[in-house]
Amino acid sequence: MKYSLDLTGYACPLPLLMAKKAMNDLKKGDSLAILLNQQSSLADFELLAQEYHWQIKTIEQAVENQIIFTK
Repeated sequence: MKYSLDLTGYACPLPLLMAKKAMNDLKKGDSLAILLNQQSSLADFELLAQEYHWQIKTIEQAVENQIIFTK
């Protein structure tokens, strides 16, 4: 199943914590697309994915970034 989460209105570390909670609720094979503002650290999300063995795809854009986690 595919889910999305808009975290552009939040400042770090809230987006990271909210993404982690959302991913913990998903089943294996589910994916979560997360929309972030430029102030969120993509490196932190990459470390989170590495720690939990989630696949990650990062799409960097001029105003907002998108990360797609797959459990």
